[in-house]
Amino acid sequence: MSGPTVHDVALVAQVSLATVDRVLNNRGGVSDKAVAKVNAAVAQTGYVRNIAAANLSRRKVYKFCFVVPSSDTGFVALLLQALECQRLALVEEQILIQIVQTRAFDVAGQVEAMRNLDCDAVALMTSEAPEIQEEVTRLRASGVRVVTLVADLPHSDREGYVGLDNVAAGRTAAEFMGRFIRPAGAVLMIAGSLSSRDHNERLMGFRAVMKERFDTLTLLPTVEGDDDAATVERLITDAAAEQPLVGIYGIGAGNRGLVRAVKALDPKPVVIVHELTPTSRDGLRDGTVDLVLDQDAPAAVVAAVRLMRNLIEVRDLPKDTGKIRMNIYGRENIS
Repeated sequence: MSGPTVHDVALVAQVSLATVDRVLNNRGGVSDKAVAKVNAAVAQTGYVRNIAAANLSRRKVYKFCFVVPSSDTGFVALLLQALECQRLALVEEQILIQIVQTRAFDVAGQVEAMRNLDCDAVALMTSEAPEIQEEVTRLRASGVRVVTLVADLPHSDREGYVGLDNVAAGRTAAEFMGRFIRPAGAVLMIAGSLSSRDHNERLMGFRAVMKERFDTLTLLPTVEGDDDAATVERLITDAAAEQPLVGIYGIGAGNRGLVRAVKALDPKPVVIVHELTPTSRDGLRDGTVDLVLDQDAPAAVVAAVRLMRNLIEVRDLPKDTGKIRMNIYGRENIS
């Protein structure tokens, strides 16, 4: 059974269909009295406007932009694939998706990209820095709806976040790490950059659980690998040369280098990384990696598009909008 239509609204309001159309689409040229009658009729009938159909009829096009890293990490590749799928799928719905890539952790480059956007809404995967937050404020003032993706900017004017609870992810990594490791020893933590909030939050959660429940393990100073495989490989090799490592927590990317370095270590440390990519999947299969904490890149892109669309169309946002589930993979549950 179909719901109320614009014909029902016009009948209850005792106005023409043209007047209903003008009111619903903010076209102007309607008296305040007529506007009040249409709005009252909408409430009385329970009419729900089909924004997508309205956009198609008016040829209204939404322009959504995603500002994401240009690195060659496995997760970014999965993210770009998901974005391309959505870009093609949404053309018929009058939604155009533009992908702007910037160098990972390059604040100046990210700011420059944000200053040159032409869109109705943007999803940002950037560093957390005062300059970035200022650009978010500028974008919002210009009417652009802003959400964050993967890495949050909670102290900015952004309107929503799509991604994991990264503190919980870090705590989960520590819980497994502590249970997997039997002897005491040194644990190395490798972030991409501490200017990235998601990496900071994972680190904070990891340290908290280690301190609470596994204080026999020694946490080495966190190192930054720039999400670069060669840098990550060198950092692990250098740390292992100074003392045996019983655990490695790969907070960011660069796992090709991590796997190469770990294969050269004897005995092998417990290794926990983020994102199920071809590299981490192979690492699970051959035993180099013990656990992968994964966020679903396609689900994140779909959620970001939905959130931006809801913001533009001024729809009520469910409480869990943007929340992405964390999946945990070991050797026995990967395909």
